[in-house]
Amino acid sequence: MKKLFFTLSLALLAGIAIAQDLTYTVVNTVTGTNTGSIDLSVSGGVAPFTYSWTGPSGFVSATEDISGLEYGNYIVTVTDKYCGIAVITMFVDNDIASSVAENNTNPIAVFPNPASGQISVTSEKMLDGARFRLVNTAGQTIIEKNDISGNAFVVDLSGVSKGVYFIEINNSGTISRTRFVKN
Repeated sequence: MKKLFFTLSLALLAGIAIAQDLTYTVVNTVTGTNTGSIDLSVSGGVAPFTYSWTGPSGFVSATEDISGLEYGNYIVTVTDKYCGIAVITMFVDNDIASSVAENNTNPIAVFPNPASGQISVTSEKMLDGARFRLVNTAGQTIIEKNDISGNAFVVDLSGVSKGVYFIEINNSGTISRTRFVKN
């Protein structure tokens, strides 16, 4: 009787799995012109990558970088060769007269998310006199704090209505944004 033996080898490959594997630059739109753009870069995972964008007014795209954007939220899902997935939301704001580049080289984290009473905000880099803003989806500043230092701080949400918000930190001209939900 012949016996056959098979050896099964499994290789676990680390794919892109978190938003920190994605960096991006947002150029805001000039009011009424749909001139915004997002330049996306992937730093983790295994190529090739697929991109699935959604945005306001039924916007969809499958390219890495997008342009001709109007004001609003844009969500990208990036999938690598081994099905590693990263999802991130970016916000294209209205600039009254000119476009300003936003570079997300300092990822920030918010927890808990969603939250109701207060949130903790942490930054990968040390903040030195940074400005914090909590912005609603209409682009209105709800809470603003100046002269933030260190890499973590707490924000009281009492008086803030339920909804989707963006947290923005401007640290010496480097702007980082992330989305958060108040419940």
